[in-house]
Amino acid sequence: MTLKWHWLPTIVVGGWLSYRWVSRLAIAPQPLARRRTDVAYSTVPTLLIPGWGGHAWTYNGLLRWLAQQGYGHKVLTVRVDWRGGLHFAGDWSVTETNPLIQVLFDHSLTRDYQPQVSWLTAILAALKAHYGVTAYNAVAHSWGGSAAVHSFVLHGHRSELPQLRRLILLGAPVNEGKVGGPVDTAYERLRAAKHHLPANHHGAVINVYGTLSGRLTDGSVPVHQVTALRPILAGSAITYQEIHVPATSHSQLHASPKMWRLIASLIWRQLPK
Repeated sequence: MTLKWHWLPTIVVGGWLSYRWVSRLAIAPQPLARRRTDVAYSTVPTLLIPGWGGHAWTYNGLLRWLAQQGYGHKVLTVRVDWRGGLHFAGDWSVTETNPLIQVLFDHSLTRDYQPQVSWLTAILAALKAHYGVTAYNAVAHSWGGSAAVHSFVLHGHRSELPQLRRLILLGAPVNEGKVGGPVDTAYERLRAAKHHLPANHHGAVINVYGTLSGRLTDGSVPVHQVTALRPILAGSAITYQEIHVPATSHSQLHASPKMWRLIASLIWRQLPK
């Protein structure tokens, strides 16, 4: 018994390090397998942003599928280390091939998503400064979506950032306050920053949420936390749409083939003028 307890810390630490190593195994940049006649190609990159506890596996399957199907292809990985430093890997020659950028956070188990707000804003500023990116799309799951919304509403008006073209939210809990309980201070911050939304910005936010049979939740995020985004964008020039996907759990929102087809259609088959 004593010997078993002696080795337990080593096993736990070894398992954690192995998990961290495997979770950072993002797929390599890859070319398009083919070009489709039903897809609009451009140089506008699409960022894929994971949620709480997310890792490379969150979007590896989607990235492979998009390249195979001819929708877009991965060009860069942006990894944010524990100190908030940005690390870019890949070779992006700016061409009209719907480039994809995979975002990874070394510290993905944060207490809230406020660090991700700062990290995403820094990533966008770096993309504009170093790659000349003037517009971007994003696909963001769970807290990654909440962070993307905050970055856009609070900082999207800044000249050093590219403009949002399309933001696809997947089960993003925008307001986590409880009825009769404490308010969500992050949501109140969003409400107070509505005036930052540019009056002439014609981007689009598509808010996708799932539900399980007979329940107003995807198993992790209740519907009312997702749809709380409506009053934030109401009255702005942003095009806002909600899409309900029945019989879909929180993890399936980013991992199921039916969702991959929906994401591809929302981003590249209906590009704004």
